[in-house]
Amino acid sequence: MAGELRVGVIGCGRIAHHHVGGYGADERFHIVALADVHAAAMDEMDTAFGLSTNHYVDAEQMLAAEGLDVVSVCTWHADHAPWTIAAARHRPRVILCEKPMAEDLGHASNMRDVCARFGVRLAIAHQRRFLPAFTLARQLIADGAIGGVDLIVCCSGHGLPNWSTHLTDMFRYLLGDDECEWVMGGIERKTDRFERSTRIEDAALSVFQFRAGARALLLSDLTSHMYQGATIYGSDGMINLTTDSVQLLNGESKGRWQLHEPDGVHRARAEHPDDFEMADGVAVHY
Repeated sequence: MAGELRVGVIGCGRIAHHHVGGYGADERFHIVALADVHAAAMDEMDTAFGLSTNHYVDAEQMLAAEGLDVVSVCTWHADHAPWTIAAARHRPRVILCEKPMAEDLGHASNMRDVCARFGVRLAIAHQRRFLPAFTLARQLIADGAIGGVDLIVCCSGHGLPNWSTHLTDMFRYLLGDDECEWVMGGIERKTDRFERSTRIEDAALSVFQFRAGARALLLSDLTSHMYQGATIYGSDGMINLTTDSVQLLNGESKGRWQLHEPDGVHRARAEHPDDFEMADGVAVHY
């Protein structure tokens, strides 16, 4: 039945527009309610997407009244844990919380435990797992196209909670969700730097060790060049990965880079030349 899953969104800023656009790409979802302390933000959302939703300046009232199946938590970082926990107590089927999951491990553990107690599935919005380039790279690695993965190197920026959380999720995704056994690194903070009201470092360097043997190196705010993607070194080849493309070099390519630019599941690349990542990556995949 079209629109059978009732959706409520907490926080109606810029990132919430991507959530709403993703739900709108699938007829199973019906966005029934919005919650934000700013009434104008909810009005803007309805206008932008042609919606007719119930508005709440108190998200707790929305959770109690609407009988929601799906809740998106699109607030700033510090409110991810409180609103995820509050939503879980009303037993929706799924909570989709923006990244980073929480400001610290304690809050993240509480989110996980409360959702498990109430039988709620909790997902964190790492939409790049659904990009066709990332999925192709994962498949090439699983098929042994570059042999065993030795090292993944990526250059990030704008703070660990912001960009780098996507890249740490990318490591596990590319490696078939292999378990990370240890992490070591260092951070530097000499300035009073914040990102969406959360204290962040000026620069960071970290190394990740995965159970099957691969290691990953993350350089955050240490290079002038930063992007979502990685260079992946294997025993029999290499992959250069971005959000748009996969370049493969191995024995079969005879020393030449092979370029792949796959289309998405929901969107064609040619139809979205300037925003393909956000157009396809945030469309709902369940």
